[in-house]
Amino acid sequence: MSTLYRSLTITALVLTSGLMAGCASQQELIPDTGPDILDVYDRHMQQSSQTPNMWREIRDGRRDLSDYTRSAAKELDTRFPKLPNPELVMYVFPHLTAKGRPVPGYVTTFSMYETTHYALPGEVAP
Repeated sequence: MSTLYRSLTITALVLTSGLMAGCASQQELIPDTGPDILDVYDRHMQQSSQTPNMWREIRDGRRDLSDYTRSAAKELDTRFPKLPNPELVMYVFPHLTAKGRPVPGYVTTFSMYETTHYALPGEVAP
């Protein structure tokens, strides 16, 4: 028997016995302590029933919801600002099409980079 074959066999036996010992462990993965779902639900329902005035204020329009609504000012304040992508100006000279029709000269613009890149929060000064 070669030394390589013997070392591979021993390594395989050690790994297999280690895996078997790990599977036989009696350790609990999820603890059995703490509140169950019904307790959490009951506590939530008790807290929400203590604040019925808040829901009434929202329904009647007396509650300030400006922090929860979208506005133009919030939409303009972007978290990921666009990085500069300069526009290049190109002049197309007058020419003829493949069928011989004339095309007048015109100016067009295109971005220097193919894709728009965005900065991470805090990378660009406001």
